[in-house]
Amino acid sequence: MPKLVDIHCHLDFPEFDEGREEVIERTLKSGLWFINVGTYLEDSRKALKTAQNYSGVFSSVGLHPQYVKEGFNIGDYEQIARDGKVVAIGECGLDYRRISDRDEWAKKQQKDIFKEQIKLSMEFGKPLMIHCRDAHADLLTMLKFHSNDNLRGNIHFFSGTVDDAREYLAMGFKISFAGPITYDGSYDEVIKAVPLESMMIETDAPFVSPAAYRGKRCEPMYVEEVAKKIAEVKGLSFEEVAKQTTENAVNFFKLR
Repeated sequence: MPKLVDIHCHLDFPEFDEGREEVIERTLKSGLWFINVGTYLEDSRKALKTAQNYSGVFSSVGLHPQYVKEGFNIGDYEQIARDGKVVAIGECGLDYRRISDRDEWAKKQQKDIFKEQIKLSMEFGKPLMIHCRDAHADLLTMLKFHSNDNLRGNIHFFSGTVDDAREYLAMGFKISFAGPITYDGSYDEVIKAVPLESMMIETDAPFVSPAAYRGKRCEPMYVEEVAKKIAEVKGLSFEEVAKQTTENAVNFFKLR
């Protein structure tokens, strides 16, 4: 078992073009594993290739709502998703933050492509890695439609309310938290409400470094700061949080 698992990072983004191998090797030597997340077709291919080169590195494949204009050919993603190193479908979901409330066509396009990735998740029995910004009502409606289909998923970089969290948990979904919890107290209420058994940790590297590393490129190793903050908010030991979130990740994504 690893010491910790960063369940969501992007080591193939350009921010890591300098020193990528050093970051990966440093992370693995420290006893951490991570999931390298794809955001569009070519990025998903790169994420898988990186995962194939290292023990303790895994990948996901999917189309982020930011890139829906690229289009989604499910056959292209099926070819990648067959690989055993692919442990999730995504990053996928809904993001209404950058579109007008009146732009129903843009929302429909995101929903249609998300539906295709739900199909992919059920076809391969691999959980969804879900991105959601300002769209929890629509996302919950879509997921509840599949409530009897054994659909699984994780709400990455959770930004919803306590009530949203409870609805996801009621469907058996997991919730993960990233660096902002270390400097934004508005997350505390949700962290307290989510059982440790339903929680995972992430960095979303290269973005949003935890407080101790603000202003620096985020790395998977910084996920330790997320675990420390969860322990502080929930009144638990770091060791307890590390052990449980690691077990959650290994079991949920079948990382063995």
